[in-house]
Amino acid sequence: MTASLLPQYWYIVGESSELAKDKLLACQVLDEWLVCYRDENGNAVIAQDRCLHRCARLSGGAVQQGKLTCGYHGWVYGKGGRVESMPSESDNSHVAGRALSAKTYRALEQDGYVYVCLAPGSKTPDIPRPLVNPNRGYRGHVRLRNDFKNSLANCVENYIDVPHTAYVHHGIFRKPVGHALRTTVTRKNGEVHIAYLGETFNLGSFSWFLNPHGKEVVHTDHFYAPNITSVHYQLPCGFQYSITSHSVPMSGMETRVHTDIDYDFGFWTPFVGWLVRKQAQTVIGQDIAILNQQADTILKYGERFCSTSADAIHTLIGEIIESLKQGMDPAELSVEEREIVFRV
Repeated sequence: MTASLLPQYWYIVGESSELAKDKLLACQVLDEWLVCYRDENGNAVIAQDRCLHRCARLSGGAVQQGKLTCGYHGWVYGKGGRVESMPSESDNSHVAGRALSAKTYRALEQDGYVYVCLAPGSKTPDIPRPLVNPNRGYRGHVRLRNDFKNSLANCVENYIDVPHTAYVHHGIFRKPVGHALRTTVTRKNGEVHIAYLGETFNLGSFSWFLNPHGKEVVHTDHFYAPNITSVHYQLPCGFQYSITSHSVPMSGMETRVHTDIDYDFGFWTPFVGWLVRKQAQTVIGQDIAILNQQADTILKYGERFCSTSADAIHTLIGEIIESLKQGMDPAELSVEEREIVFRV
């Protein structure tokens, strides 16, 4: 995958609160082991999780006052990953003379997250995409993190796949009632946007609360290459909610997903946070079970899908991710505008 453009994008390594003073954070992105800490100025430093001395994991050490100390022989790394001390050396002037630094990566913080870019290039945006449109006026927020034993592409596909909700989340989020849904799908410049038309009911166990009069719901789904999906519901009664997922490919078949749920349920908003969290985690737990099962089957029999017209959205997204793996700019893919009808 030497030509891959995937390393040129931003990926979440953790929440800003996790990278507290004098605390190390270990993670994995695109098969790269990373260690994260804050330097003496409080800025995030993200380095390869490997000591230059004898290849111990730096995440097994400790950090104090912005200095990271390896837990094997005590080598000390400072600002920018530079080696500042080799305790076993009788003359530490050798340190300055050798000018050693751990391999570090570009880091930034936004929306309470710490992001890494492994290989900045021409396709690297200046900042990661905002989680939600600040003008939407959401008043409630829940943040979750979960690990899946499946690929980036299969996880992303799941988050904006409506048909599976009637079966995997039966009762909680839709039921299989055979209702026809008409959608318009547009793919352009590494993005896919879906608008659902005529959706009026079948919103699960809370339909009576979310849409008691069965009027048409404004429902849109969005994919932003290579790893962000966002689902928006605008309900006739004025309620609204948004689910944004950042999928971080730890390895080929391991994906960590950071989910942000923003909502406004009017008067009820301050009181339903615990319920939103519980309901969301239940749904995600069901997704984990089915996607991990899917991955086991893929590992045994290979990834051979039998796609239908209802899978066109997944096909368009899959082509974008595959183009990035091949080192292609997704903007080179054909612009697609389709209308799809499927039953849920």
